[in-house]
Amino acid sequence: MIIGIDIDDTLTYLHDTRIETAERYILQNKLPYKLVKTDTHLFSEMFDWPVDECDKFWFKEADRMLSKVKAREFASETINNLIASGNKIIIITARTSEWHKDPYQLSYDWLKKNNIPFDKLMVGHLDKTQVCVEEKIDIFIDDMPNTLVKLQNIGIKTIMMNNPHNNSQHIYSGKIVNNWQEIESFLIKNKNIKLNCIHKDNLDKK
Repeated sequence: MIIGIDIDDTLTYLHDTRIETAERYILQNKLPYKLVKTDTHLFSEMFDWPVDECDKFWFKEADRMLSKVKAREFASETINNLIASGNKIIIITARTSEWHKDPYQLSYDWLKKNNIPFDKLMVGHLDKTQVCVEEKIDIFIDDMPNTLVKLQNIGIKTIMMNNPHNNSQHIYSGKIVNNWQEIESFLIKNKNIKLNCIHKDNLDKK
């Protein structure tokens, strides 16, 4: 099976790190802005700052923030298990050179640092529909409802990682999980994959 996986807020839990980094930036630069919305993934909506200030923050802080953000618990173990069992992992992210100095290297280094294996890494895909078709993705894991609905509409199976910015959405009706343990359990129970070394402790908790 070919499994496509997003990075931000799917392999990572970026939400809290994003807010903490922005608040520190505002404090250090003595800016008059404050947090106004937490259930969004857009920096421009999180704080009451103008777009140009938001962009300035992102260009200055994004690469450092994304290089240090923690991986979600059991992401490494689950993906290592998937690959060991013969599945192909393709990491597909929307990170682009418009916003990052080197989105490929940034992503590659973070994946290696967090022991998350992959067969292929693809960056710069704001719309992941076409690339998922070209790579023959069987199932895609992401945090963005709009992306997953598009993939469902062309017959690709999907899983959504629950996050503060998507837990009140009403457009995606597929499988929603809270962690990587649930992803592994779901794939096994629905016979989407066959694992050689099931994380029995994880499944016993379900």
